[in-house]
Amino acid sequence: MKKLTILFSIIMVVIIIMISCKKKDDEPDPEPKKKYAWVSGDADSTGYGMILFSADGGETWQRQGQGSTALQGINVIDIWALDENNIWATGSKNVILRTNDGGQTWTQVPAPANKSNPELLSISIVNNTNIWISGSGGTVYRSTDGNSFTQVGDTTFFHNGLMQGIWAISPEKVYVVGGIGAKGERGFIGFTLDGGATWDSIHLENDYNRNEWISVVSSGNTIVVYGGKSHYVVSTDGGTIWMNDSVPAPGGGGGADINHLIMLNSQTWWGAFDMGHIFLTTDGGTTWTDQPTGQGGEFLVGIDTWDSQLALTVGALAGWPPEGVILKTTNGGTLWETKHTYNTYLNKVSCIEQ
Repeated sequence: MKKLTILFSIIMVVIIIMISCKKKDDEPDPEPKKKYAWVSGDADSTGYGMILFSADGGETWQRQGQGSTALQGINVIDIWALDENNIWATGSKNVILRTNDGGQTWTQVPAPANKSNPELLSISIVNNTNIWISGSGGTVYRSTDGNSFTQVGDTTFFHNGLMQGIWAISPEKVYVVGGIGAKGERGFIGFTLDGGATWDSIHLENDYNRNEWISVVSSGNTIVVYGGKSHYVVSTDGGTIWMNDSVPAPGGGGGADINHLIMLNSQTWWGAFDMGHIFLTTDGGTTWTDQPTGQGGEFLVGIDTWDSQLALTVGALAGWPPEGVILKTTNGGTLWETKHTYNTYLNKVSCIEQ
C-alpha cells in the first residue's frame, strides 16, 4: 500500500508538470516591441524643414510637420526621441522644436534671445526636464524644467565658435565640443561638472586639438570626442586621462571625417563617416571594421540603432542638387540597404523601441 501511495504521488507530480508546461507552450508570445525612428533634414522645395517618421523599423517613412508654421523656412538639424510621443529637435535660426503627440503637431519652444541667430546643431537629453543644446556663435542652452531654456556660460569661453556637439552625462557633467578659429578648423573641448556654473577646457597632448571636433558621446566611464579626418580622443576613466587616436579610414585630405558616433556600450561603437563609410569597433577602438554601404558619394552624418543588428544611417550626396538617403542594416552592418531618398539633405536619426 505504501508503494502504491508513493507511485500515485509521483504520477500526480508528473501530470502537474505536464499541465504546467502545456499551459506555457499554449500562451501567446509577448507582442514584439514597436520600433520607431525620426529623421531630421533641411528644408526642401516646399520651404518647410524635413522631419520623417517610421513606425516599422525604418521600412516605410512618412513626413511630419509639412505646412506647419513651426517648420517653415528652417533646416531641422538634430533630433532626439524620448519616447513614442515626446520628441525634440533643433534647427537653424535659433529654433527649438518639440512634439508631445508623436509628431502629429510640432511647436517651437522659445529660445533665449540671441543676436547671432545661431544654428542649433546638437541636442542632448538627460531626462524630461534636463535638456542641453549647442550651436554656432558659442551657443550653449540648458533647460531644467523641460519647458524653458537659458544661455549657459559666456560665449567668449567657447570662442564664439561652432559648438557642433554636446553630450550631457548627467545634469551636472556636460561636454561641449566644436571648431574655433576663422574657419572652425581647430578643435575645442569644454566641460562643466556643476551644471554650467563653471567651465574648464581640455588641452590634449601633441596639440591634438589641431583637429576639428564634431561631437562627443559616452557610455559608462568611457568618453569619446571625435571629428575631422578620422581623428578621435578617448577617456576610459570619466575624463581624467585622454588618449589620442584615429580610425584607419580612407578619404580625401588624410581621412574621412567621423560625422556621428554612437556607443552601444563602452566597447562597441558605430560611426558614420564621409564617403559613404560606416565603421564598427567592438573592442573600444583597438580595431575597426569598414562596412561598405555602396554610397561612396554620400556624406553619412547620422547613425542610430535599436540593437547590435538593427540600425539606420542617414546623409546626403556631396554636391548639387541635394539628395538625402536613409540606409538600414538588419545584420550588424554586413549589408546596408537603401530605404528611401529625398531631395534635400538629411542630418540625424533617432531610434527608440516601445
